[in-house]
Amino acid sequence: MNILVLSDSHSRRSMIEEAVARQIKKPDAIIFLGDGLRDIVSADISGVPVYSVAGNCDAGSVFFDSNTPQEQNLLIGDKRIFFTHGHKYGVKSTLSPLLCEGVKRGADIIIFGHTHMPFECELLPDNAYGIKTDRSVYVMNPGSIGDYPYSFGNITIDREGRVLLSHGTVK
Repeated sequence: MNILVLSDSHSRRSMIEEAVARQIKKPDAIIFLGDGLRDIVSADISGVPVYSVAGNCDAGSVFFDSNTPQEQNLLIGDKRIFFTHGHKYGVKSTLSPLLCEGVKRGADIIIFGHTHMPFECELLPDNAYGIKTDRSVYVMNPGSIGDYPYSFGNITIDREGRVLLSHGTVK
């Protein structure tokens, strides 16, 4: 399973399309983390399921209404994914509230945007954040597809359930 993770396009729909085009094979799914709902809705990415949440800059978009989720849980294969834009959890200051929420929800993978900075890590049981887990939890921020260096994230879940996080850039 190959998942393309995008965030913060900020009116650069063409960068979304370029990120999809740069994938070695067509993604099995796209997760969009907000701040560009109109971009992901209008991008030419037919045939790929898209899961999205609203970001703090999406409130004025015609694609935003009170039913637009700001966070979601998704089950892909046997992996539970918790994703959100991140602004509600103060991710520009600390990751602790976001990580606590993801672990509380039983997430195997936690994904967030908002900071425009690519980030990935694996939280091991009894990790440095002081969050108790009984297994590894993977954490990713794809950066911003709408801001130089136009970054995106990839999550690969292999047949044995192993998770690989990686990043790429459009330019």
